[in-house]
Amino acid sequence: MNVSNIFKKATNFGTFHSRENFFSFTIKFLFFIIPAIILGNYTDKMIKILWDNKILSNNIFYYILIQTLIIIITFYLILIFLPNFESEFQRTLTGCYFIVLYFGIQTNYIYMIKKGID
Repeated sequence: MNVSNIFKKATNFGTFHSRENFFSFTIKFLFFIIPAIILGNYTDKMIKILWDNKILSNNIFYYILIQTLIIIITFYLILIFLPNFESEFQRTLTGCYFIVLYFGIQTNYIYMIKKGID
């Protein structure tokens, strides 16, 4: 298997072709891991900065609501502009891992929800 064929299978979003080769499977994982970490981290940091500076007030529910809206907008933009990428979220292991990492890295979001419930 040549390198171009490995990359072709790895970047063929919306299909299961990456499962045919370990290297294409690994590369596809990276295509999902890197955006999940970057998007999740910056979303969480941005809201944390707002919370630390009390931009919206002292009420934690405003920050939970803003972060939830950012998450919804992010997924909607992915759905509109990258439909093949998004179609893997429920059908493939790599897509599920994107969701896990995206939400898992947003520790401040989970903390705020827990604090808001208490």
